[in-house]
Amino acid sequence: MPVDWRGRTSFEQAVWKKALEIPAGEVRPYSWIAREIGRPKAVRAVGTALARNPIPLVIPCHRVVRVDGHIGEYGLGGPKNKRTILQAEGVDVDGLERLAGSGLRYTGSDTTRIFCLPTCRNARRVTAAHRVRFHSEREAATRGYRACKVCRPAVAA
Repeated sequence: MPVDWRGRTSFEQAVWKKALEIPAGEVRPYSWIAREIGRPKAVRAVGTALARNPIPLVIPCHRVVRVDGHIGEYGLGGPKNKRTILQAEGVDVDGLERLAGSGLRYTGSDTTRIFCLPTCRNARRVTAAHRVRFHSEREAATRGYRACKVCRPAVAA
């Protein structure tokens, strides 16, 4: 669907275009968008741009979560609506919140030695017998895992 970007800042456009790349059923942290658009320190500004999103169901800002893994706020009716929309897309929001509560941010496979964001389609295919959880990108890298090329959890890991 074409989007009219007139009257929007180049930063807002970059944030919204990056949000459009997040597949249905997956989430990414605000910091992921900031890093992907080349502004890694602009995490709060990313949140502000997403809050100004004029078409939140078209530009899927509901797929952007806090860096700690909790789903966070949502301008179109609050976290309850965000939860409902994510669940309708197939996200296990309760599971995501449990991981966030335990400080686990990444899912790895001990067969491929790749780590992903928990909702990445590759992470969801890892069977329980081969699933490894990590608290940080550094922990995953230290244990010999490399970042997924699909969800790109880390540039330098």
